[in-house]
Amino acid sequence: MEKHIVVIGAGIAGLSAASYLARNGYRVTVVEKHSLPGGLCTSWKRGGYTIDYCIHWLMGSREGTQFYSMWQELGAFTNADGSPVGIANFDQFTTIGLSNGDSLCLSSDLEQLKESLLALAPEDAKQIGKFHRSLKRLAGAFSGNPFASLVQFFTMLGHLIPVEEYAKRFTNPRLREIFLSTLPPDWSLIALTLGLSQQPYKSAGYPIGGSLNFAMNIARKASSLGVTFRYNSAVEKVLVSDGKAVGVQLSDGQIVDADYVISAADGHTTLYSMLSGRYLSPAYTKAYEQYPLFPSSLMVALGIKKNLQQFVHSSSPYFEEPIVLCDGTSHNSFGLNVYAFDPTLSPEGCTLVTVMINTWEWEAWEKLASDNRQEYEAEKKRIAGEIIKRLEPLLGPLEGLIDMVDVSTPHSVIRYTGNWKGSFEGFAPTKATLSARLPKTLDGLSRFAMIGQWTVPGGGLPTAAKDGRDIAKMICKQDGKRFSGKG
Repeated sequence: MEKHIVVIGAGIAGLSAASYLARNGYRVTVVEKHSLPGGLCTSWKRGGYTIDYCIHWLMGSREGTQFYSMWQELGAFTNADGSPVGIANFDQFTTIGLSNGDSLCLSSDLEQLKESLLALAPEDAKQIGKFHRSLKRLAGAFSGNPFASLVQFFTMLGHLIPVEEYAKRFTNPRLREIFLSTLPPDWSLIALTLGLSQQPYKSAGYPIGGSLNFAMNIARKASSLGVTFRYNSAVEKVLVSDGKAVGVQLSDGQIVDADYVISAADGHTTLYSMLSGRYLSPAYTKAYEQYPLFPSSLMVALGIKKNLQQFVHSSSPYFEEPIVLCDGTSHNSFGLNVYAFDPTLSPEGCTLVTVMINTWEWEAWEKLASDNRQEYEAEKKRIAGEIIKRLEPLLGPLEGLIDMVDVSTPHSVIRYTGNWKGSFEGFAPTKATLSARLPKTLDGLSRFAMIGQWTVPGGGLPTAAKDGRDIAKMICKQDGKRFSGKG
Protein backbone atom coordinates (compact mmCIF):
# COMPACT_ATOMS: atom_id res chain seq x y z
CA MET A 1 0.00 0.00 0.00
CA GLU A 2 1.43 3.38 -1.01
CA LYS A 3 2.33 5.79 1.74
CA HIS A 4 0.44 9.05 2.02
CA ILE A 5 2.59 12.15 2.55
CA VAL A 6 1.14 15.54 3.44
CA VAL A 7 3.14 18.58 2.39
CA ILE A 8 2.31 21.84 4.16
CA GLY A 9 2.75 24.83 1.84
CA ALA A 10 2.73 25.13 -1.94
CA GLY A 11 5.77 27.36 -2.25
CA ILE A 12 8.65 26.24 -4.43
CA ALA A 13 10.07 23.87 -1.79
CA GLY A 14 6.69 22.24 -1.17
CA LEU A 15 5.91 21.95 -4.87
CA SER A 16 9.28 20.36 -5.51
CA ALA A 17 8.95 17.84 -2.67
CA ALA A 18 5.44 16.89 -3.80
CA SER A 19 6.49 16.49 -7.43
CA TYR A 20 9.49 14.27 -6.70
CA LEU A 21 7.62 12.17 -4.14
CA ALA A 22 4.73 11.55 -6.53
CA ARG A 23 7.04 10.32 -9.30
CA ASN A 24 8.58 7.89 -6.82
CA GLY A 25 5.33 6.16 -5.96
CA TYR A 26 3.98 8.15 -3.01
CA ARG A 27 0.46 9.50 -2.64
CA VAL A 28 0.88 13.20 -1.94
CA THR A 29 -1.49 15.89 -0.70
CA VAL A 30 -0.38 19.53 -0.57
CA VAL A 31 -2.31 21.76 1.82
CA GLU A 32 -1.94 25.48 1.14
CA LYS A 33 -3.50 28.40 3.02
CA HIS A 34 -3.61 30.62 -0.09
CA SER A 35 -5.76 30.09 -3.18
CA LEU A 36 -2.70 29.77 -5.44
CA PRO A 37 0.68 28.01 -5.43
CA GLY A 38 4.05 29.76 -5.27
CA GLY A 39 4.21 31.26 -1.79
CA LEU A 40 6.51 34.27 -2.07
CA CYS A 41 7.23 33.33 -5.70
CA THR A 42 4.14 35.16 -6.82
CA SER A 43 2.49 37.76 -9.04
CA TRP A 44 -0.96 39.31 -9.05
CA LYS A 45 -3.17 41.10 -11.54
CA ARG A 46 -4.35 44.70 -11.38
CA GLY A 47 -6.06 46.61 -14.16
CA GLY A 48 -4.70 44.57 -17.07
CA TYR A 49 -1.18 44.35 -15.58
CA THR A 50 0.55 41.42 -13.89
CA ILE A 51 2.61 42.66 -10.95
CA ASP A 52 5.65 40.48 -10.37
CA TYR A 53 6.99 40.24 -6.83
CA CYS A 54 9.78 37.70 -6.77
CA ILE A 55 12.15 36.72 -9.56
CA HIS A 56 14.78 39.15 -10.83
CA TRP A 57 17.35 36.54 -11.84
CA LEU A 58 17.14 32.76 -11.59
CA MET A 59 20.08 30.40 -11.25
CA GLY A 60 19.88 27.57 -13.77
CA SER A 61 18.10 29.40 -16.56
CA ARG A 62 20.44 28.07 -19.27
CA GLU A 63 20.78 24.50 -20.47
CA GLY A 64 23.91 22.79 -19.23
CA THR A 65 24.24 24.93 -16.10
CA GLN A 66 23.69 24.03 -12.49
CA PHE A 67 19.99 23.66 -11.53
CA TYR A 68 18.75 23.69 -15.14
CA SER A 69 17.97 19.97 -15.23
CA MET A 70 16.07 20.26 -11.94
CA TRP A 71 13.89 23.07 -13.30
CA GLN A 72 13.27 20.97 -16.40
CA GLU A 73 12.28 17.95 -14.29
CA LEU A 74 9.87 20.14 -12.33
CA GLY A 75 8.28 21.54 -15.50
CA ALA A 76 9.18 25.11 -14.58
CA PHE A 77 10.21 26.03 -18.11
CA THR A 78 7.08 24.69 -19.88
CA ASN A 79 4.03 26.94 -20.15
CA ALA A 80 0.41 25.79 -19.98
CA ASP A 81 0.15 25.74 -23.78
CA GLY A 82 3.26 23.57 -24.06
CA SER A 83 5.51 26.39 -25.24
CA PRO A 84 8.93 26.87 -23.63
CA VAL A 85 9.38 29.71 -21.16
CA GLY A 86 11.45 32.46 -22.72
CA ILE A 87 14.46 33.69 -20.78
CA ALA A 88 15.46 37.35 -20.74
CA ASN A 89 19.17 38.04 -20.27
CA PHE A 90 20.51 41.56 -19.88
CA ASP A 91 23.60 43.49 -20.92
CA GLN A 92 23.77 44.95 -17.44
CA PHE A 93 23.11 43.46 -14.02
CA THR A 94 22.02 46.73 -12.44
CA THR A 95 22.89 50.44 -12.25
CA ILE A 96 23.71 51.99 -8.89
CA GLY A 97 23.15 55.67 -8.17
CA LEU A 98 25.79 57.43 -6.06
CA SER A 99 25.41 60.24 -3.58
CA ASN A 100 27.47 62.66 -5.73
CA GLY A 101 24.96 62.38 -8.57
CA ASP A 102 26.95 59.89 -10.64
CA SER A 103 25.93 56.32 -11.32
CA LEU A 104 27.75 53.11 -12.15
CA CYS A 105 26.55 50.31 -14.40
CA LEU A 106 27.43 46.82 -13.19
CA SER A 107 27.84 45.31 -16.63
CA SER A 108 27.00 41.67 -17.34
CA ASP A 109 30.29 41.59 -19.22
CA LEU A 110 32.92 41.11 -16.52
CA GLU A 111 35.63 42.74 -18.64
CA GLN A 112 33.49 45.84 -19.13
CA LEU A 113 32.67 45.81 -15.43
CA LYS A 114 36.38 45.78 -14.62
CA GLU A 115 37.03 48.73 -16.94
CA SER A 116 34.18 50.73 -15.38
CA LEU A 117 35.55 50.15 -11.89
CA LEU A 118 39.07 51.10 -12.99
CA ALA A 119 37.78 54.31 -14.58
CA LEU A 120 36.05 55.18 -11.31
CA ALA A 121 38.91 54.22 -9.00
CA PRO A 122 42.28 53.76 -10.75
CA GLU A 123 44.00 53.96 -7.37
CA ASP A 124 42.29 50.65 -6.46
CA ALA A 125 43.53 48.79 -9.54
CA LYS A 126 45.06 45.93 -7.54
CA GLN A 127 41.92 45.21 -5.52
CA ILE A 128 39.69 45.65 -8.58
CA GLY A 129 41.79 43.05 -10.35
CA LYS A 130 41.34 40.63 -7.46
CA PHE A 131 37.58 41.28 -7.42
CA HIS A 132 37.36 40.68 -11.16
CA ARG A 133 39.29 37.41 -10.94
CA SER A 134 37.14 36.19 -8.07
CA LEU A 135 33.97 36.83 -10.11
CA LYS A 136 35.38 34.74 -12.95
CA ARG A 137 36.25 31.94 -10.54
CA LEU A 138 32.80 32.14 -8.95
CA ALA A 139 31.24 31.52 -12.36
CA GLY A 140 33.84 28.91 -13.28
CA ALA A 141 31.67 25.87 -12.58
CA PHE A 142 29.99 26.52 -15.91
CA SER A 143 33.16 26.93 -17.97
CA GLY A 144 33.82 23.24 -18.67
CA ASN A 145 36.94 23.17 -16.49
CA PRO A 146 36.83 19.89 -14.48
CA PHE A 147 38.45 21.62 -11.49
CA ALA A 148 36.12 24.61 -11.65
CA SER A 149 33.60 23.39 -9.08
CA LEU A 150 36.30 23.06 -6.44
CA VAL A 151 37.68 26.49 -7.32
CA GLN A 152 34.17 27.95 -7.16
CA PHE A 153 33.58 26.41 -3.73
CA PHE A 154 36.68 28.01 -2.21
CA THR A 155 35.86 31.32 -3.90
CA MET A 156 32.40 31.23 -2.37
CA LEU A 157 33.97 30.72 1.05
CA GLY A 158 36.04 33.85 0.45
CA HIS A 159 32.91 35.77 -0.50
CA LEU A 160 31.25 35.03 2.85
CA ILE A 161 33.08 38.10 4.16
CA PRO A 162 30.74 40.88 5.41
CA VAL A 163 30.39 43.53 2.71
CA GLU A 164 31.36 46.28 5.18
CA GLU A 165 34.65 44.52 5.85
CA TYR A 166 35.22 43.86 2.15
CA ALA A 167 34.57 47.49 1.20
CA LYS A 168 37.45 48.58 3.44
CA ARG A 169 39.87 46.96 1.00
CA PHE A 170 39.21 49.85 -1.39
CA THR A 171 40.43 53.40 -0.84
CA ASN A 172 38.10 55.20 -3.27
CA PRO A 173 35.01 56.40 -1.34
CA ARG A 174 32.70 55.99 -4.35
CA LEU A 175 33.79 52.41 -4.82
CA ARG A 176 33.16 51.73 -1.15
CA GLU A 177 29.74 53.35 -1.52
CA ILE A 178 28.83 50.98 -4.35
CA PHE A 179 29.30 47.95 -2.13
CA LEU A 180 27.74 49.48 0.96
CA SER A 181 24.68 50.84 -0.85
CA THR A 182 23.95 47.45 -2.39
CA LEU A 183 23.78 45.32 0.77
CA PRO A 184 23.38 45.77 4.54
CA PRO A 185 26.86 46.00 6.11
CA ASP A 186 26.76 42.62 7.88
CA TRP A 187 25.57 40.66 4.83
CA SER A 188 28.05 38.51 2.99
CA LEU A 189 29.50 39.72 -0.30
CA ILE A 190 28.15 36.57 -1.98
CA ALA A 191 24.63 38.07 -1.91
CA LEU A 192 25.83 40.47 -4.63
CA THR A 193 28.48 38.49 -6.46
CA LEU A 194 26.73 35.16 -6.99
CA GLY A 195 24.14 36.56 -9.40
CA LEU A 196 26.56 39.03 -10.95
CA SER A 197 29.10 36.30 -11.73
CA GLN A 198 26.56 34.24 -13.70
CA GLN A 199 25.59 36.98 -16.12
CA PRO A 200 28.35 36.37 -18.74
CA TYR A 201 27.19 32.74 -19.03
CA LYS A 202 23.52 33.76 -19.31
CA SER A 203 22.83 31.23 -16.57
CA ALA A 204 20.82 33.51 -14.28
CA GLY A 205 18.18 35.15 -16.48
CA TYR A 206 14.57 36.13 -15.95
CA PRO A 207 11.76 33.70 -16.96
CA ILE A 208 9.25 35.50 -19.18
CA GLY A 209 5.77 35.36 -17.69
CA GLY A 210 6.92 36.15 -14.20
CA SER A 211 6.99 34.44 -10.85
CA LEU A 212 3.45 33.09 -10.56
CA ASN A 213 3.58 31.64 -14.07
CA PHE A 214 6.83 29.91 -13.07
CA ALA A 215 5.19 28.44 -9.94
CA MET A 216 2.03 27.46 -11.82
CA ASN A 217 4.12 25.52 -14.32
CA ILE A 218 5.63 23.48 -11.47
CA ALA A 219 2.24 22.93 -9.82
CA ARG A 220 0.70 21.79 -13.11
CA LYS A 221 3.46 19.21 -13.58
CA ALA A 222 2.94 17.97 -10.03
CA SER A 223 -0.80 17.63 -10.65
CA SER A 224 -0.13 15.58 -13.78
CA LEU A 225 1.89 13.19 -11.59
CA GLY A 226 -1.08 12.69 -9.27
CA VAL A 227 -0.43 15.26 -6.53
CA THR A 228 -3.63 16.46 -4.83
CA PHE A 229 -3.77 20.17 -3.98
CA ARG A 230 -6.04 21.53 -1.26
CA TYR A 231 -5.99 25.32 -1.47
CA ASN A 232 -7.58 27.71 1.06
CA SER A 233 -6.60 25.13 3.69
CA ALA A 234 -4.58 26.61 6.53
CA VAL A 235 -2.93 24.11 8.87
CA GLU A 236 -3.58 24.70 12.56
CA LYS A 237 -1.40 21.93 13.95
CA VAL A 238 0.62 18.87 13.10
CA LEU A 239 -0.92 15.80 14.70
CA VAL A 240 1.48 13.64 16.70
CA SER A 241 0.98 10.18 18.19
CA ASP A 242 3.67 8.23 20.07
CA GLY A 243 6.34 10.61 18.81
CA LYS A 244 5.30 10.24 15.17
CA ALA A 245 3.63 12.77 12.88
CA VAL A 246 0.35 11.21 11.77
CA GLY A 247 -1.35 14.06 9.91
CA VAL A 248 -2.50 17.65 10.16
CA GLN A 249 -5.52 19.46 11.50
CA LEU A 250 -6.82 22.34 9.37
CA SER A 251 -8.16 25.60 10.75
CA ASP A 252 -11.73 24.46 10.02
CA GLY A 253 -11.21 21.34 12.14
CA GLN A 254 -10.75 18.88 9.29
CA ILE A 255 -8.17 16.13 9.80
CA VAL A 256 -5.87 14.96 7.01
CA ASP A 257 -4.18 11.70 7.98
CA ALA A 258 -0.66 10.96 6.78
CA ASP A 259 2.17 8.47 7.06
CA TYR A 260 4.65 11.35 6.85
CA VAL A 261 4.37 15.14 7.15
CA ILE A 262 6.66 17.66 5.50
CA SER A 263 6.36 21.34 6.39
CA ALA A 264 7.48 23.71 3.67
CA ALA A 265 5.58 26.50 5.43
CA ASP A 266 6.91 29.39 7.47
CA GLY A 267 9.43 27.98 9.89
CA HIS A 268 8.38 30.00 12.93
CA THR A 269 4.72 29.08 12.46
CA THR A 270 5.67 25.42 12.03
CA LEU A 271 7.81 25.19 15.15
CA TYR A 272 6.00 27.53 17.52
CA SER A 273 2.36 27.13 16.43
CA MET A 274 1.80 23.91 14.48
CA LEU A 275 4.10 22.01 16.87
CA SER A 276 3.47 24.27 19.92
CA GLY A 277 7.20 24.72 20.54
CA ARG A 278 7.59 21.12 21.77
CA TYR A 279 10.39 20.05 19.44
CA LEU A 280 12.68 23.06 19.38
CA SER A 281 16.32 22.14 18.93
CA PRO A 282 19.18 24.34 20.18
CA ALA A 283 19.98 25.18 16.54
CA TYR A 284 16.49 26.51 15.81
CA THR A 285 16.22 28.28 19.16
CA LYS A 286 19.45 30.11 18.38
CA ALA A 287 18.34 30.90 14.83
CA TYR A 288 15.03 32.47 15.84
CA GLU A 289 16.55 34.36 18.76
CA GLN A 290 19.78 35.58 17.16
CA TYR A 291 19.89 35.34 13.36
CA PRO A 292 19.19 38.49 11.33
CA LEU A 293 16.45 38.29 8.72
CA PHE A 294 15.92 39.37 5.18
CA PRO A 295 13.76 42.50 5.37
CA SER A 296 10.16 42.84 4.43
CA SER A 297 9.21 45.17 1.62
CA LEU A 298 7.14 48.09 0.54
CA MET A 299 6.45 47.78 -3.18
CA VAL A 300 4.78 50.34 -5.42
CA ALA A 301 3.67 49.02 -8.81
CA LEU A 302 2.71 51.35 -11.65
CA GLY A 303 1.11 50.62 -14.98
CA ILE A 304 2.39 53.22 -17.44
CA LYS A 305 0.80 53.80 -20.84
CA LYS A 306 4.12 54.08 -22.57
CA ASN A 307 6.77 51.77 -24.00
CA LEU A 308 9.84 52.18 -21.77
CA GLN A 309 12.24 49.87 -23.59
CA GLN A 310 14.91 52.58 -23.74
CA PHE A 311 15.33 52.47 -19.96
CA VAL A 312 17.53 50.06 -18.03
CA HIS A 313 15.64 47.14 -16.53
CA SER A 314 17.15 47.39 -13.03
CA SER A 315 18.60 50.29 -11.07
CA SER A 316 18.80 51.87 -7.64
CA PRO A 317 18.69 55.65 -8.14
CA TYR A 318 19.92 57.94 -5.36
CA PHE A 319 17.90 60.92 -4.07
CA GLU A 320 19.19 63.76 -1.93
CA GLU A 321 15.76 64.16 -0.36
CA PRO A 322 15.01 60.87 1.40
CA ILE A 323 11.68 59.10 1.35
CA VAL A 324 10.42 58.75 4.92
CA LEU A 325 8.04 55.90 5.66
CA CYS A 326 5.45 55.75 8.41
CA ASP A 327 7.58 53.11 10.15
CA GLY A 328 10.20 55.77 10.86
CA THR A 329 12.76 54.61 8.30
CA SER A 330 14.38 57.00 5.82
CA HIS A 331 15.53 55.97 2.34
CA ASN A 332 17.74 57.80 -0.16
CA SER A 333 17.37 55.10 -2.81
CA PHE A 334 15.07 52.33 -3.93
CA GLY A 335 15.09 49.34 -6.24
CA LEU A 336 13.57 50.26 -9.61
CA ASN A 337 12.49 47.60 -12.12
CA VAL A 338 11.22 48.48 -15.59
CA TYR A 339 9.55 45.40 -17.10
CA ALA A 340 9.53 46.51 -20.73
CA PHE A 341 11.37 43.24 -21.55
CA ASP A 342 8.34 41.11 -20.56
CA PRO A 343 5.31 41.93 -22.72
CA THR A 344 3.16 39.38 -20.86
CA LEU A 345 2.99 41.65 -17.82
CA SER A 346 1.29 44.66 -19.42
CA PRO A 347 -1.11 45.63 -22.22
CA GLU A 348 0.43 46.33 -25.62
CA GLY A 349 2.34 49.59 -25.70
CA CYS A 350 2.40 49.83 -21.90
CA THR A 351 5.01 48.98 -19.26
CA LEU A 352 4.91 47.63 -15.73
CA VAL A 353 7.23 49.50 -13.36
CA THR A 354 7.87 48.47 -9.76
CA VAL A 355 9.71 50.18 -6.94
CA MET A 356 10.90 48.21 -3.92
CA ILE A 357 11.93 49.67 -0.57
CA ASN A 358 13.18 47.29 2.10
CA THR A 359 12.27 47.69 5.76
CA TRP A 360 12.68 45.63 8.91
CA GLU A 361 9.98 47.65 10.72
CA TRP A 362 7.15 45.26 9.98
CA GLU A 363 5.39 45.83 13.32
CA ALA A 364 4.62 49.45 12.51
CA TRP A 365 2.80 48.39 9.34
CA GLU A 366 0.88 45.64 11.14
CA LYS A 367 -0.18 48.05 13.85
CA LEU A 368 -1.25 50.75 11.40
CA ALA A 369 -3.25 48.28 9.29
CA SER A 370 -5.06 46.85 12.31
CA ASP A 371 -5.57 50.07 14.34
CA ASN A 372 -6.46 52.58 11.64
CA ARG A 373 -7.29 51.14 8.24
CA GLN A 374 -8.14 54.54 6.79
CA GLU A 375 -4.75 55.96 7.80
CA TYR A 376 -3.05 52.82 6.45
CA GLU A 377 -4.65 53.34 3.04
CA ALA A 378 -3.79 57.03 3.13
CA GLU A 379 -0.14 56.17 3.83
CA LYS A 380 -0.04 53.83 0.84
CA LYS A 381 -1.48 56.59 -1.35
CA ARG A 382 1.06 59.10 0.00
CA ILE A 383 4.00 56.77 -0.67
CA ALA A 384 2.79 56.11 -4.22
CA GLY A 385 2.72 59.86 -4.81
CA GLU A 386 6.24 60.25 -3.43
CA ILE A 387 7.50 57.50 -5.73
CA ILE A 388 5.85 58.96 -8.81
CA LYS A 389 7.37 62.38 -8.04
CA ARG A 390 10.84 60.84 -7.97
CA LEU A 391 10.32 58.73 -11.06
CA GLU A 392 9.42 61.61 -13.37
CA PRO A 393 12.99 63.00 -13.61
CA LEU A 394 14.11 59.48 -14.52
CA LEU A 395 11.32 58.28 -16.85
CA GLY A 396 9.94 61.57 -18.12
CA PRO A 397 6.57 63.24 -17.42
CA LEU A 398 3.99 60.72 -16.20
CA GLU A 399 0.89 62.88 -15.92
CA GLY A 400 -1.99 61.15 -17.68
CA LEU A 401 0.11 58.06 -18.40
CA ILE A 402 -0.43 56.11 -15.17
CA ASP A 403 -3.45 53.82 -15.40
CA MET A 404 -2.66 51.43 -12.53
CA VAL A 405 -1.26 51.98 -9.05
CA ASP A 406 -0.87 49.21 -6.49
CA VAL A 407 0.97 49.27 -3.15
CA SER A 408 2.08 46.21 -1.19
CA THR A 409 3.40 46.60 2.37
CA PRO A 410 4.89 44.29 5.00
CA HIS A 411 1.32 43.80 6.19
CA SER A 412 0.44 42.50 2.72
CA VAL A 413 3.36 40.04 2.80
CA ILE A 414 2.33 38.67 6.18
CA ARG A 415 -1.34 38.51 5.22
CA TYR A 416 -0.82 36.53 2.03
CA THR A 417 2.23 34.40 2.86
CA GLY A 418 2.33 34.14 6.65
CA ASN A 419 6.09 34.69 6.55
CA TRP A 420 7.48 35.53 9.96
CA LYS A 421 7.91 39.30 10.38
CA GLY A 422 7.12 39.69 6.68
CA SER A 423 10.65 38.59 5.73
CA PHE A 424 10.77 37.80 2.04
CA GLU A 425 13.58 35.23 2.19
CA GLY A 426 14.09 33.96 5.73
CA PHE A 427 17.42 34.25 7.53
CA ALA A 428 19.74 36.84 6.03
CA PRO A 429 22.97 35.82 4.24
CA THR A 430 25.62 36.71 6.81
CA LYS A 431 28.84 34.85 7.42
CA ALA A 432 27.41 33.32 10.59
CA THR A 433 24.11 32.18 9.07
CA LEU A 434 25.58 30.89 5.82
CA SER A 435 28.03 28.80 7.85
CA ALA A 436 25.23 27.35 9.97
CA ARG A 437 23.38 24.08 9.46
CA LEU A 438 19.72 23.82 10.44
CA PRO A 439 18.29 20.28 10.71
CA LYS A 440 15.55 19.00 8.43
CA THR A 441 14.26 16.64 11.10
CA LEU A 442 13.49 17.24 14.77
CA ASP A 443 14.62 15.20 17.76
CA GLY A 444 11.73 13.36 19.37
CA LEU A 445 9.50 13.57 16.30
CA SER A 446 9.71 10.95 13.56
CA ARG A 447 7.98 10.87 10.17
CA PHE A 448 8.31 14.63 9.97
CA ALA A 449 10.63 17.04 8.17
CA MET A 450 11.01 20.77 7.55
CA ILE A 451 12.27 22.20 4.26
CA GLY A 452 12.49 25.54 2.50
CA GLN A 453 14.07 28.93 3.03
CA TRP A 454 13.73 28.83 6.83
CA THR A 455 15.93 25.74 6.98
CA VAL A 456 18.60 27.09 4.60
CA PRO A 457 19.89 30.56 5.55
CA GLY A 458 20.31 32.70 2.46
CA GLY A 459 17.19 31.32 0.84
CA GLY A 460 16.57 31.46 -2.90
CA LEU A 461 14.39 29.54 -5.33
CA PRO A 462 17.04 27.01 -6.48
CA THR A 463 17.84 26.20 -2.85
CA ALA A 464 14.15 25.71 -2.08
CA ALA A 465 13.61 23.43 -5.07
CA LYS A 466 16.74 21.42 -4.26
CA ASP A 467 15.51 21.07 -0.68
CA GLY A 468 12.30 19.48 -1.98
CA ARG A 469 14.23 17.12 -4.21
CA ASP A 470 16.63 16.18 -1.41
CA ILE A 471 13.87 15.40 1.10
CA ALA A 472 12.22 13.12 -1.46
CA LYS A 473 15.56 11.33 -1.92
CA MET A 474 15.91 10.97 1.85
CA ILE A 475 12.44 9.45 2.26
CA CYS A 476 13.03 7.08 -0.66
CA LYS A 477 16.29 5.95 0.96
CA GLN A 478 14.55 5.36 4.30
CA ASP A 479 11.93 3.25 2.54
CA GLY A 480 14.48 1.30 0.51
CA LYS A 481 13.37 2.84 -2.77
CA ARG A 482 15.60 3.82 -5.64
CA PHE A 483 15.04 7.54 -6.21
CA SER A 484 14.28 8.83 -9.68
CA GLY A 485 13.95 12.42 -10.81
CA LYS A 486 12.23 11.39 -14.03
CA GLY A 487 8.55 11.30 -14.71
